Amino acid sequence: MSSRQQLQFALVALVAGIAWGLMRHRESRHRRLLGVLQGLEWFIAYGGALALIEGLRHAIEAEETPEELPERVTHIQQIVAERTGTEG
Repeated sequence: MSSRQQLQFALVALVAGIAWGLMRHRESRHRRLLGVLQGLEWFIAYGGALALIEGLRHAIEAEETPEELPERVTHIQQIVAERTGTEG
């Protein structure tokens, strides 16, 4: 499942969780808060947080892609010159 589909699925779970929480706690003084918490719990459980983080990471990495690649060091060559001390 792609991250976009995962996010859509999690958003549906969020709405369903809010509705379920409101119905479940309809007699409570804090029914709205409990409904939102239930929705967030379902959103996270169905991968919504992961999908959001992946989307943000992809957007940031796409923004930072340099136009030209930096030069990389692929090997190092060492030249050794021996001096004996008898040279003039």
